[in-house]
Amino acid sequence: MGSRSHDVAHALAYGAYYLLGRALPLATRVRSAAARRMLDHAGPDINVEHGATFGSGRGVRLGARSGIGVDAELLGSVRIGDDVMMGPGCTFISRDHAFDDPSRPMNQQGLGQERTIVVEDDVWIAANVTVTAGVRIGQGSVIAAGSVVVRDVPRYAVVGGVPARVLRSRDAVPDSAPAVDALAAVRKATPPDGGEAA
Repeated sequence: MGSRSHDVAHALAYGAYYLLGRALPLATRVRSAAARRMLDHAGPDINVEHGATFGSGRGVRLGARSGIGVDAELLGSVRIGDDVMMGPGCTFISRDHAFDDPSRPMNQQGLGQERTIVVEDDVWIAANVTVTAGVRIGQGSVIAAGSVVVRDVPRYAVVGGVPARVLRSRDAVPDSAPAVDALAAVRKATPPDGGEAA
């Protein structure tokens, strides 16, 4: 009986969110309350902005004091840690289309395996960022607006671009050695004049 009551509560929350809360800019409490019932996990003091979509909420975890930005889309399995800020228009896609068989049209090859996206604690994801399947964004990182993140992001790194690459490290932060190493590799591969590396 407990599972049935949970399913009913989930269905009611789904209706409340998608019929009322999602479209209303001032319905923050409705959105957050519905999201708590829909998501696999929702920490305290979450913020779900208007226009955000996350399907049924299954496979989505949102940590304490974290937010889902205006018009953001979380498609599939996404785990967001504590104290994560997200700008408007972000997209998280945890599954790719299959396209390995050139003898068949891609739209007949289905989807690849789902790979969870993980956003660790204290991350700032600026506006219109796309994060692809299986990516892990390290603690304390900053993702620049408009970036497409296709590879893991080191802790305390500032990344940007299409595809996103390490731009710098948030210096003077403990345990930022992986980001500093990645930044040194980028600088070594890029000549000072901005031209192509030899």
